[in-house]
Parts: sequence; structure tokens; C-alpha cells
Amino acid sequence: MSNVWWGRERSTVGSPRVPGGAVPELLPADRVRLLADLDRRAPAFTPEWTNRRPADDAGAALRQLFGEQLEAVTQRLDQWPDKALIEFLTIAGVTPLPAVPAEVLLEFQVADDAPQSLLIGAGFQVGGRPPGAEQLVVFETEQSFYAAPGKTGEVFTVDGGNYDPVDPGGPFAPFGDGRSSTAALVIGLTGDAAPTQTLTLGIGVAAPAGTPPPVGSGGVLPLPVPPGPALVWEIIDGGNAVALEVVRDETGGLIRSGLVELALPGQWRPGLPPGLASAKSPRFLRLRVAYGRFTKPPQLSFVTVNMARAVGARTVLDEVPTPVPNTNGRRLRLTQTPLVAGSLILEVEDNGLQVAATTGAALSASGRTRWTAVPDLSVHGPDDAVFEIDLVTGELFFGDGRHGRALPDGYRNVHAVSYQVQSLSPGPVDAGEISTVVTAMEFLGKVVNPLRAGGGGPGETAAQAIKRGPLEIRTRNRAVAVADYALLALRAEGADVARAFAVAGLHPQYPGHPIPGVVGVFVVPPDRGEGQPTPDSETLRAVATHLARDAAPAGVDVVAAAPRYQAVRIDAGIVLEPGADAGTTVRAVLQALDTYLHPLTGGEAGEGWPFGGVIRFVPLLRRISLVGGVHAVPRLNVVLDGIRALACTDVPILPYALLWPSGHQVFISDDGSTS
Repeated sequence: MSNVWWGRERSTVGSPRVPGGAVPELLPADRVRLLADLDRRAPAFTPEWTNRRPADDAGAALRQLFGEQLEAVTQRLDQWPDKALIEFLTIAGVTPLPAVPAEVLLEFQVADDAPQSLLIGAGFQVGGRPPGAEQLVVFETEQSFYAAPGKTGEVFTVDGGNYDPVDPGGPFAPFGDGRSSTAALVIGLTGDAAPTQTLTLGIGVAAPAGTPPPVGSGGVLPLPVPPGPALVWEIIDGGNAVALEVVRDETGGLIRSGLVELALPGQWRPGLPPGLASAKSPRFLRLRVAYGRFTKPPQLSFVTVNMARAVGARTVLDEVPTPVPNTNGRRLRLTQTPLVAGSLILEVEDNGLQVAATTGAALSASGRTRWTAVPDLSVHGPDDAVFEIDLVTGELFFGDGRHGRALPDGYRNVHAVSYQVQSLSPGPVDAGEISTVVTAMEFLGKVVNPLRAGGGGPGETAAQAIKRGPLEIRTRNRAVAVADYALLALRAEGADVARAFAVAGLHPQYPGHPIPGVVGVFVVPPDRGEGQPTPDSETLRAVATHLARDAAPAGVDVVAAAPRYQAVRIDAGIVLEPGADAGTTVRAVLQALDTYLHPLTGGEAGEGWPFGGVIRFVPLLRRISLVGGVHAVPRLNVVLDGIRALACTDVPILPYALLWPSGHQVFISDDGSTS
């Protein structure tokens, strides 16, 4: 044989290490050190083995074979500390966060000749096929609502009796400069029949390019800032204005995007608002300021009737989970994965009256007992009808009779009444890509998404869960310290959060005025290579709602907001090491600067640039000097938002702002001069 065969299968994968911590090496994990240890021991055990030439000695071949096989064994053994930590975190209830479904606003276009409003039930399905998707990506409505006949007609802004038509696709100022007491927004509906029950509108509040407005949730006291004006919604009933009851207003009085649901009276006759000579739309809705003024008049990006929120998931009905082998009936598995958190309704056939009497478990209309999903069985008693669920694998874990009630004996007696399965998409679903109506209805023309779907994200990796685990054990799912808000924001359902930062007393819309009872949370999504990582409005809404409802003390107002970025450019002159390649070294320096100043990978710990963190000259200089091929850094300047800072000084940034690397310049100096 011309060449030896050993070494071709040598593994290049080392033992993974826990981020931020030192893991002990139980045994040498590479072949060179293993064989060196073998060679040191060989003379004591086999003194007669003297010919160790690889080409013609069987012992040398066995030695190489032993090294290859033992290398894999020791690499696996060295993973035991990581495995032990993962098992410990699992016992403590810390598991990788599951993927979250995307959310989107849908516009339902009903035929003008529909006799009445259509009841669109929760779970109404539509779908789209974004680029790269092999099958339809399904979205379901979250709540039932009534879709009015027709669609959005003419839209006018009114000031002093003057009606100015505007494009409902925006942007436009509904109340002009906000100084007129007679300003109003008038919205026409094209349907022949009068809408009934309720009317839902989608309203987009324009924000600076790429930045959604902050979203708040919770709180029991008004903010100690100038209150916004009181807004009144009215219909024009035969020429007369009739005030409407607001069922829900996600916009908070036009300070953020969201849905507005209005309760309609029993009668809505066609008619024109006062001062409007003619119009194509038979009916009109009006929004006006009853009293007060806007501190800053709102700008709307769109206003559309018949809008509803949908989630990227599909519902599975009436499934019997299958038992997992060798688990003594304590584990069952659902067929469809991954599940949407909180969507599973599980019922068990047993002596339900007795269970309900002893545990308070609810009985369904079918007489079965409804069981409840919990995060930890170990804290429950023997009569509690509870179970754990793994959203990724679809496995259900039941109690043993001591911690959680054991499943009763029986065949096919556990029923998954319904649950939602996430609709996985290979990429973001852009505006207009959802157009297929899965659930057909008479008089329903089409359903479209005028905006891009947002808020979804992939599940957490094992390494990310290990890093988060110790902090999560400390919080116990309750926000006590300010840092707890940032950590628990990662668990918000429907949100795509890579990093968060919380500040007590800060309302992002009122900077410089500490407000008691308010916690501001800045949210950073994953970097998808599309510029500054900026959360969408759905992610902000999900974070604010989750923290206020599930984590914060009662009465705390949680406001989620996008961070402010400052563009930073580094101008650096470097001297190369002898023999170093100029192009490779410059690219390495640029990459090091981008990584160090990045909002998600920057900073000294590599966990993201600190919010409001000062750009320190010495650590920045050290970071460049450590790049391979760099001998010296004779020149280093920081340019922040286009302004060059003084050389050899630390550069402060705005409070709670982040940096965004932008066009660094690296040049090579032959002699180390600073010119």
C-alpha cells in the first residue's frame, strides 16, 4: 500500500464549551496527546516492542487505530459537564424557548351587495406561498369579528368645513397641525347594506423610517404627562351624528398602530356628513377631537375597515394522542408539531364528577375532565389534573400520583380537543403574499395582508438556553428587579427578541421625565442582514403585553420600544507584521470592528454593545492590535453620527442608545507614522 489509511476520518469537532464559563477537560480530547500518553506508557508494558515504523509494523497500525477510536470516546466524555448542566437546567424547568409564530394584519374585502355584516370566526384560515415555500403557509384569525359589507371608500380630513380627500394608504395627518378645534377625519364605506353589530378598523400610526412607535401595557394610574385629547367616534346616520361606544382601542388614542373595534347601533341610514356636497360612499364614519389637544399631531400610514389580526398557525381538532413506548402510560405524543404555546385544550374521560369535586377541574360539555398544562409537575399534588408539554416534540408528560394526578386506566380516553401548530415559513411573509382563502364564505371577495408579517422567530438553541438558564432560575418568572424585565422579555409569545434592556421610570415617548410606575423595555430583534435590527410593532405589542400580564407587579406600566442607533465609523491606520497579507489583515480588522461595535455581538463580553455604553479608546485600540497581522496602530479616530471625536479620548453616546457600525476606514502605514 502506497499511503497509510489512518487519519482520514479524524474528527475536527472539539468538545463544545459553555459560553462564558470554563468547562473542565476530563481527558485529553485530541489524538496527538492520547498517542503521546500511550507512547510514555508503552515501554513499561511492552518492552519488546521496538520497531515502530508505520509502514511495516503491525503494532504501529494498532496504535493509530487505537488513537482514532479513543479520540471519539474522550470527546464524548468531555461533553459530560455540559450534559450535566443541561439536565440540571431541565430539572429546574429551563428548556430552550420554542419558535414563535408570526403575526399579521389581514384586510377582509366583502362584496358591496352583502346583505349584512359577515361573522368571521376565530380560526378563519388564509394562506400564502412566500418565495422558497414548498407548501402553503397558513394563518388563522385570533378572534371573531364582524366584517362590514364593502370596503373603505373615500377618506377626508376636515378643517373648518373644508373636506380634503386623502389616500387611505397614507401617510396623512388626520387633524392637520392639531390646532383646529373643528378638525376631524371622515371615512366612507362602500357597502349597500348597513354594517351590524360591530365595526373593526386597522389604523397605522406613522413613525420615523424603520422605527415603530412604543407600545405600552398595564398600569392603573394615568401618566404624569400632559394628557392626550379625548377622541369621539361617530356614524353619520341620515345626516345626524351618533356617538359610538369603543369596544377596544389598541391605538391608545392614535399614539400607536393597532385595531379599533366600535359597537354599532341598530340603525345606520345612508347620509352625508354636514358640509360635504357629494360622495360615492353611502355611509360615513367620523373621528373628531371632543376636547384637548395633541402635543404632537399624529401621522397615519393607513386606515382600513374590516381588519383583523392573524397568527401563523393552523388548528388541529379532536386528536387522540398516542402513547410513548416504555413510559408506563405517563407520556403521550401528538402528531403535529411544533405547537403554539397555550393553544392545547386537553380532556380526559374518567370519573369527572369526583375529580371536579376534589380538585376544581372543569368539566366540558361532553362530560370529560379538562386538564391544565403547567410548567412543573413537581409542585402539584396527587389530585391535580395537570400535565407538562414539550412544544417542540409534542410530548405530554403526566403525573405519577404523587406529583400530579396519574392518568386513569382506559383506551383512547385522552382527547386533544384542539391545538394550534405553527406554520413554518422559509422566510418573512411580505405584504400582499397572503391571498389564498382556505375557509370560503359567501360574499367574501378576498383577504390580503397590506403589511408584512412580523413577530415570529426561530426557537432557541441549546447554547442560548444554557446561557439564559441561571438567570431564569433567579427570576422564577416574576419581574422583581429591573433586569428581570429584560430577561423575561425573551419569553414573550409572538415576539422575535434577541436582546432586551429595561430602565425603571423611563417612558420612551417622554424622555428626560422619570415617571414612577413605568418600566421602559428596549427590544432588539435578531440581525437578518437588513440594516439596523429594529423590532416591528407586533413584537413590541407582544413584549409589552407579556410583561405587564404575566411578569410585572400589578399596576406597573410596561412600555416596549425600539432602540435608538447611532452610526459609528472607525478610521484606523495600521502597521503590518512582516510577511502579513495586506488584504487579509484589513478584512480581519474590519470584521473585528463590526463585531466589537455590533448591538448583538459587541462589547467586551461579546453579548452586544452596552446600551448607552461609552466607546473606550484603550479597549478599542487593544481589539485592533490583537488582530493577526497587525503590528501597531499609530492612528485611531472615532466618528459618531458624522462628527469626528478628539483622538485618544473616550467617546460618550446618547443615553440608552446602541451603536451601528457604518463604513469603517482602515489604511496601511509603512513606517508607523501618524500622518
